[in-house]
Amino acid sequence: MLKKITLKGEQKKVLFLPPTNPIQIKGVAGSGKTTVALYRAKHLLETQNTLFQEAKIVIFTFNKTLAAYIRAVSPYINGGYQKDSDEIKPKTPDGLNVTIVNFHSWAYHFAGIGYNTTVMQWEQIEIIESIKTSLTSTSSNVLTKSSEFFQEEISWIKGKLFNSKTEYVEAKRTGRGTSDRVTASDKEVIWNVYLKYNQELKNRGKVDFDDYAIKSLQKIENDPFWKPPFTHIIIDEAQDLNKAQILVISKLVSQETESISIIADAAQRIFKSGFTWSEVGLNVRGGRTIEFKKNYRNSVHIARAALSLLANEEDKSEFTDVETALSGGQKPIVGYFEDFDDQLAYLKGELQNIKNEGKISSTIVLHRTNDGVRRIQNYLNNNGLQTELVKSNQAVNYNSDSIKICTMSSIKGLEFNNVFIMDLTDDVIPYPPGFIETDDEFHISTERRLLYTCMTRARTGLYLIGDKDNPSRYIAEIDDDLLNNVTESSSDDDFEDDGLPF
Repeated sequence: MLKKITLKGEQKKVLFLPPTNPIQIKGVAGSGKTTVALYRAKHLLETQNTLFQEAKIVIFTFNKTLAAYIRAVSPYINGGYQKDSDEIKPKTPDGLNVTIVNFHSWAYHFAGIGYNTTVMQWEQIEIIESIKTSLTSTSSNVLTKSSEFFQEEISWIKGKLFNSKTEYVEAKRTGRGTSDRVTASDKEVIWNVYLKYNQELKNRGKVDFDDYAIKSLQKIENDPFWKPPFTHIIIDEAQDLNKAQILVISKLVSQETESISIIADAAQRIFKSGFTWSEVGLNVRGGRTIEFKKNYRNSVHIARAALSLLANEEDKSEFTDVETALSGGQKPIVGYFEDFDDQLAYLKGELQNIKNEGKISSTIVLHRTNDGVRRIQNYLNNNGLQTELVKSNQAVNYNSDSIKICTMSSIKGLEFNNVFIMDLTDDVIPYPPGFIETDDEFHISTERRLLYTCMTRARTGLYLIGDKDNPSRYIAEIDDDLLNNVTESSSDDDFEDDGLPF
């Protein structure tokens, strides 16, 4: 249920950080980062309007779903917080009258991207396949790599804003599988593919999603009369943006304030992008960074299970230490079933039980793919359960009793009492098309952090539903003692009660 809350302690402290220059809020899942960001926006609105300059604030997110959720929450945001008192004295009515938008939607309009001119993933693959075929005389073995490899590499090149082959060749590309050793000569070939890919887009009058930031930067840099439109900028889930996108956003804030509030959690980075602060010229060192370590969302059992999964990450250097603030609750449930139909039957039964207990409000079902989401919705609707898709282009009533359904990658920043994660099968997650090599540690790590992010959306009830014969490798990475295996106990009961003499 959406409702008003009261900030305390470290959360309240963020409101009174200086309204100039960049700040970073690093926080663990469930620490209230997004909520605090909204209250900071409200506080800036109430305190930074002057006779000479109106406070103009924008909140950027990475995906449309989170932007829509923030808009749904915004009517409940109140101001009036006092620095040295717990008394709240609002100066304006509840609500947050600011621009809330995801980066690509904003850049689409700002850069003037034409309708139906953005290439989809399948078109990118088609173009790359054609280019690879035309280069068959090239001796480099790198052309034997999948088109998805080249697609990802092209996206990385654009996100890093490399302008020359030398920049690309000299750049370090870490995080790939142990068998993936791209040499300097390989990079020469990749750069050639990149140039031919861009030329083909130009010939077709098309752009890709990574071009949105590049075209936005070009528009700003080519405008001699450019004036930043915002006095304060807040970026939520900043860890999923790339260098080009962050650079664009940094050029939208007034030079008088340079007020950018950056909300991030490296443990929840679910896209293969990333940037360093030195790359984008932002200084958030020392007192400009605040860490939220307490998890106020998840029950202690859910938090521990999620953390045991995250413990399998090799590089934890950027992670914030987690302190669980809640006690009690039940262990997350794990269940293994013969096939997806059996998973759906179990899901229906559990949802019906929750509904009968009057606790169906704030329940969501997740799947890794859009096709899986459609199958779940059709099944539940056909069995008399009311559902709503959480999608970027659809309004969602978060206060209703309908069962929400969405993809795993669309749930960033959201939270629910009950979370069901379906089809945890090794053929589904880690997502097979994302593998560049069979031992692609980068992809395996990214998908692990995606599952961690989804697990930490649950306040009190978490269900991990998988395949009996081919469960996702990530379930085995979670400490067994932290899970309640419902199918194991069920099979034991069946064995005891089957009446067989042997």
